[in-house]
Amino acid sequence: SYNLEHFLSLPDVDDIVDDVFVSKRLGTFKVRAMSQNDLKDYQRKATGKYNKNGVDFDSAKFNLLIVAGQTVEPCFSDAELLKKSNCLTAEQFISKKLLAGEISTLVEGIQKISGFENEINEDVEEAKN
Repeated sequence: SYNLEHFLSLPDVDDIVDDVFVSKRLGTFKVRAMSQNDLKDYQRKATGKYNKNGVDFDSAKFNLLIVAGQTVEPCFSDAELLKKSNCLTAEQFISKKLLAGEISTLVEGIQKISGFENEINEDVEEAKN
């Protein structure tokens, strides 16, 4: 059984950082675990209007938000990086420079260190139905 001291000794979620091997082309990135607030924020930003089919959820945008927000190194929101690549947002830069499979690998790595056993998108789809 867990006691209060055990929980107090755990690192804060924002302090949980790990390396994720993305691809031979890109190597390894440093990522941060997602907090509940991070997850809610990304879900909110990726959810569009309600329509006759339910909620309009953009899973590609959701994945880009996760990668942009939880990747520590490289920092995709670096102003100089964005300026030199003619991108306005980290999500735009990621879409321009990373392959779809690399984005997926990063999302999976972030989900894993955030404590998710299956993909968040599957959970979101289940919740919508």
